[in-house]
Parts: sequence; C-alpha cells; structure tokens
Amino acid sequence: MRTFLNERLMLKKPYLLLLASALLFSAPAFAQPAIASPVNGASYIRSGLPGSSIAQGSIFVIFGQRLGPNQIVEVDRFPLPTANGLAGTSVQVTVAGTTVDAIMLSTFSTQVAAVLPSNTPIGTGTVTVAYNGQRSAPAPITVTRSSVGLFALNKAGSGPAILQNYISQTEAPLNNATTSARPGQVVILWGTGLGPVTGNEAAGPLPGNITGSDLRVFVGGREAAVQYRGRSGCCVGVDQINFVVPSGIEGCSVPVYVQANGVVSNFVSMSIAASGTTCSDPNGYSTADLLTASANGAWRPGVLGVQRVQGEATGVPAYRSDSLIGSFSRIPYSRLFTSTEVPMAGQCSVIQYPTAAPPPIEGLDAGEITVTGPVGNRTLGKPSKGVYLLAFMPSPVPVPNVISDGTLITAGNYTFNVTGGADVGPVTASINFPASFSWTNHASITSVTRSQPLNITWSGGTSGALVNIRGTSSAAAGPDGDIGVSFSCWEDATKGSFTVPASLLSALPASYTESGIPAGTLTVSEMHFGNPFTATGIDQGVLEFFDSYSKGTVAYR
Repeated sequence: MRTFLNERLMLKKPYLLLLASALLFSAPAFAQPAIASPVNGASYIRSGLPGSSIAQGSIFVIFGQRLGPNQIVEVDRFPLPTANGLAGTSVQVTVAGTTVDAIMLSTFSTQVAAVLPSNTPIGTGTVTVAYNGQRSAPAPITVTRSSVGLFALNKAGSGPAILQNYISQTEAPLNNATTSARPGQVVILWGTGLGPVTGNEAAGPLPGNITGSDLRVFVGGREAAVQYRGRSGCCVGVDQINFVVPSGIEGCSVPVYVQANGVVSNFVSMSIAASGTTCSDPNGYSTADLLTASANGAWRPGVLGVQRVQGEATGVPAYRSDSLIGSFSRIPYSRLFTSTEVPMAGQCSVIQYPTAAPPPIEGLDAGEITVTGPVGNRTLGKPSKGVYLLAFMPSPVPVPNVISDGTLITAGNYTFNVTGGADVGPVTASINFPASFSWTNHASITSVTRSQPLNITWSGGTSGALVNIRGTSSAAAGPDGDIGVSFSCWEDATKGSFTVPASLLSALPASYTESGIPAGTLTVSEMHFGNPFTATGIDQGVLEFFDSYSKGTVAYR
C-alpha cells in the first residue's frame, strides 16, 4: 500500500502536467535564456515567501523566456537526462562552490521542470538554464533539506488537492465532491519536497519512508495520523503522504496542509463525508445542491444583503461605507471548488497572492430591486448584469449608486422586493440587521508577531453567525500587484474570541514598508447567512448581513 498509485490517474503519464500550464511563446533561436528564481513544482510559492526554498530531491519549475522549444517536450523513459539535457535544455545549480546538473523532466519556451538532486548542498546559491548552447544569467536559489509542496488539481497549488481515497491496492479513486473520503479512512496525498533520498535518482523511482524531519499533517485544523511519508514508486521527485482522516470533520473544501520542520506548505482542500459519497457544507453547498449543480453543469445562487464596513489606516481618518446589495448569477460547476476556503467554525486557510483569475461567472437579470427599512425606500443600482448595489458613503461629487447625504445603515428590518426579470422571477424577502458587532481589542493590535499566536476578541456576536478573521502581508510590490500571503479563519460569532495559530502566521512574510507604512492588513467581520428565499430561475437564495472592521495598515514582523 505504501507506494500504491492508480496508474489511470494523471500522476503516471505524464505526471509533469501537474506542474503548470503556460502560454505558447515564440522565441528566437539561440538567444540567451532569461529566467526567474525557481519555485516548488507543486506549491508554486513565490521566491522570497515562507516555504519557497527548494528541497533536496524535489521537483522545481523555472519560468522565463527562450528556455526551450515552442512545443513542450517531456521525459518518457529512464534514465532521465541530466548534463546532456532534454531537447537542448539543461539546468545547473551551484551552492557552496559545488555545481550539480538538475534531472530534467520537461522543457518549453517559457518554463522548465526538473528535480534537484538529493546531493545538492544546503544553502543559498544560483541556478542557470542553458538552451541550444546559450546560458542564462544566474538566478538565486535557496536549497533546504525539506520544503513540502502539495499538488492541486488547478496546477497552481490551491483548491482541491490531488488526493486519493484508499480502498484497496487496486482501487483508490480521486477525492472530489461526489467521491468523498470518510472519517477514519486512509487517503494518499501527493506532493514534493519531503527531503533527500539515497541512490541514483535519474535511473528511476526510489520509494521509501523519508525520516529526519518533523512532519505533521493537518485536516480542518486537526492533526492527522501519518502512516507513510516518502517517495512514491511511480515517479522521480514525487512524494506521497498516507494519513488517516480525523473524525469529527466533514465538508466539501476541508483545508489540508503539511508542516515539516516548522515550515508550512501550501494549503489545499479535500472532500470528507460520512457516506463516502457526495459531501455537504453547513454554510456552503448541501448534498442536494451539489447533485443539482452537477446535473445542470452550473449553480445559480441569489444573494440579498446588508453591509456595514468600518476601518482605519495610518494617516487616514476612520472611515465607514455601508451598502445594500443583490447578486444573481450562474456559476460553472468547475468553479464551485476553486477555493480552499468555506465558512466553517474553527477552520483556517492560507493562500498566496496575486492568484490566477477564476473562471468567469454569468450574471442573471432579476429586474429591479427596491428596499424598505431604516434607510427609507431605496432602489438599488445595476452596475452590471446580475449585480445590484446602493452604497452609503461620503463623496464630494455625485457618484452613481452612492448616497452621500450622511445616511448610514442602522439596525432594523430590511425588506427586499425583487420585481423579476428575464432570468429570475419575483420575490420579496426580509432580514434583520442587528448592527451590534464590535471588534473589542482592535486598538491594542498595532503589529502582528508571526512567531506568536494572535488572539482576537469581539462582542455582540449574533447566534447563527460566523466571525471571519482575515489578514494579509505583502513581501514586495510586483508588476501585477503586491506579492504576499493572506490567511482566513472562521469562528462561531457567539464564542467572543479566537486565537490564530502561530503556525498559520508563520506562512506570512514580513511586511514591506513604503513611506513608513507597512503593507499589511487585519480585518474582523461578522457574517450571517440568514433566511433562505426561493425564486424561479435560481437554485438557492440567501439573505445575509456583513459587519466588518478593518485595520488597513498592520505590520507583520
């Protein structure tokens, strides 16, 4: 069982498709390659972020230009190429004066994938890529003994994991929403970066338990019992971790991560259900919902809600922005599980940013929406199809869909009247907004020490609501926005407090500063997914309220 792999699954041939997808890039022949620092071939954690070091014996990926041919070439037999390269591409790593030839797995004009030999020295060094006799300028690399990345179906290190539910030596289906793991069942998690092995890696797989690291697996915030952690018998550089699903946890997107020698992996998710079939989430999709969405190829939700947003930031006066919202859409079934996060008390998740854009959704026309309540009789604007909004906030000039006369959302009952349109039928529904939530210790938190737990307290929580604690820390500014990591934790609103574990905070980088202002945030919000409503043209309607307070400039140290 230790090295079992269902060869019908994608990890066998070609398992390199797990690494990444890339756009075709037409490169002139014999020009010097240009490269960025390598990333783990499963997690894709960006260089400089916690967990971005490349482990001995692990798969890594280098992105750049002019790295190989315009058609991807993958290895298909042993021994795997090293110094002589693959289709004209070779990779060298130099650490502490020692240069090793990486074991090539695939090459393409904009990316290469390789295995870092287990005998590579530990420390900081450089990596280069040569193609058709032209070698790139060196890029930095940090080599460590272990730095685990977990493979995900999106080939980007987030969302549903590549994970199998072990039933027998000949049956281990891929875990998904309709083929869930059961509590107490053994599952097989796939990754890379557990640590070095002994032997000729280029000659073929070297299965066996890898010791010498403190490896822990967490599922839905609970530690799982690990039965095996080592190289797979299928592939060079690919690791498998067999663990037992903890009891008392169920859901469609239960967060999973690994901690090795104190370093946290990327977060992925798995589906768990007592039945071992279709999952359900208490604040997400029920089993019936998923069966409907699967049959129709999409899910059609409707949301009506009341929002209050308050905040502060360095050099900025305290602000407030309230709104009445409506949303009606058609979401492709494939998008329902692109996130590792589902609102569930006691669970946390971590993700790096910027992230890849999710598949688009289609707005649904519900006609006009009016609201009666403490703010009077109001008509929501329609900034785009299926999106309805009316904001209450100061503005020196008139802004569409914004009330700037000082009116704010207050406690009370809000009744939404949807006239119905081309896609969604009419409905009238009400929600009570208590406006009693308060983050009580926000003033005392001026910075966050990533090596220590973070305690958050609040008052006025509503029964049935959840509190979301969300923080971000940026390590640097990039061409596509800041580069950093965010965390998100959920708790029962009536509990009044939650402690964010230091292990999660350790996955965030230290915040960079610009003009003395740290690039970090911390937000505490109460969310209530209230009374359901029904209307023709949608599969589910939910009334919700959102009450949030944000500290827009917090240093993570």
